[in-house]
Amino acid sequence: MTSFDLSAFIDANQADAAQKIIHNAINVFDNLAISFSGAEDVVLIDMSVKAKKDIQVFSLDTGRLHPETYQFIEKVRQHYNIDIEILSPDRETLEAFTRKKGLFSFFEDGHKECCGIRKVQPLRRKQWMLGLQGNAAIKVSTLVIN
Repeated sequence: MTSFDLSAFIDANQADAAQKIIHNAINVFDNLAISFSGAEDVVLIDMSVKAKKDIQVFSLDTGRLHPETYQFIEKVRQHYNIDIEILSPDRETLEAFTRKKGLFSFFEDGHKECCGIRKVQPLRRKQWMLGLQGNAAIKVSTLVIN
């Protein structure tokens, strides 16, 4: 595991525009990918494509996305002429989980186990960055990279 000091990275790039910060992040992490889940990530994709034409972009398909989300992914893919890799949960793990607990177990026992299978496990396969809406906040001082 490599430790990445997020605070130091932000401080070093504080005076730079967002485009420069993205460019620097792409240089620091050679296999960095953009997590694309909706409209809030389009600006990040736009800026990243300007920094690196063949930037990796992926979307997490939990199996619970609305049809409009798939249509939007396709529109973005065509507009930027990029590949968008679709990450999915491990089929066997998900099938065993739903066979045992059903499709809506999270209503009864919370989201931890379901999200662990549908989101956390697939996301562990990538080094990624994401866009945040203006009202979202992240409180992280050190990021651990697997």
